[in-house]
Amino acid sequence: MALPAMWIAVDLIGTELSDDLFIHSAAGDRVARPLRRCANKLGFDRAGETVFRAVVDAAQAGRELPVVDGVIVDTHRIDAADGTPVGLVVWVAHRPSGPRPTYNAWVLDMTAMTTRTSGDDPSMIGDGREVGEERHVQYLFTWLNPEDAWSMVGGYYDALTGDDGLLIQSHWSLRPGGTDWVHMWSSCRLRVGRDDHRTLYGLTLKLQSREVEANIASLVRFSRATLLLVEAKNKIPITTVGRLAPLGEQRIADVLGQVDLDKLANPQSPESAEQKIRIDDQPFIASTFALHSARERHGDPVAIILLVEDQAD
Repeated sequence: MALPAMWIAVDLIGTELSDDLFIHSAAGDRVARPLRRCANKLGFDRAGETVFRAVVDAAQAGRELPVVDGVIVDTHRIDAADGTPVGLVVWVAHRPSGPRPTYNAWVLDMTAMTTRTSGDDPSMIGDGREVGEERHVQYLFTWLNPEDAWSMVGGYYDALTGDDGLLIQSHWSLRPGGTDWVHMWSSCRLRVGRDDHRTLYGLTLKLQSREVEANIASLVRFSRATLLLVEAKNKIPITTVGRLAPLGEQRIADVLGQVDLDKLANPQSPESAEQKIRIDDQPFIASTFALHSARERHGDPVAIILLVEDQAD
């Protein structure tokens, strides 16, 4: 019987919504596939897959786990802060379990725009949150790699318009307070309830490493500008990078109070559209530009405001 000696995380909500176990990740890396489509690649033979399925079924039902001679079984369930089961991390192998990767669960209320995190290490986000503490979604992005912002906010728009059970997924990285990078792989499921109340349930895996792109960061660094990413519809600041970063709540509010965000975020606006503003009584020019494929996919949910000192003032 072939069994892979690795921790495998099962997306419990995705499994509930489909006709197969949905594998979130394995051996500390993304999978995002039904088990029948990845069992061989993970290292299962038919008998091993049968045992793995039996273990997951028993754990989900709260039954005693199967006992198989020569097979060591260990499971760890990750629940959201509201008690919803989100992930089941499973070890089924011929040898004792190794170190388990770090997993967090989170729940995002699309009406209140708040998140709550639970699991192995909520502190890895770097915003000082406690387990289950409710915080506005912008705190998740305080230290976000700017290159990841468009996909993260694009997923937010998918959740506003998608159907119940929609899978949204993304790699993302944070650098809390300029310290070491924290790399993550997250997937979440959209649940649409009564009166179109929308909730996202996510499972996040902490990655050992990831190649971080720096196209936007490089642009900002060499132009000595400051980049402010804002979710345009609800005017939610996502992150800042560059000369003035981090801008802070008051400075961001000051900037947003001066710019015509609808015009800057409008895909039909000329690319050269500019607006003059002042920051700490110093003159700046605010402008925008297309961020990857955000305009084509989501109607430009992100206003990309490039703040450059106005030398003409």
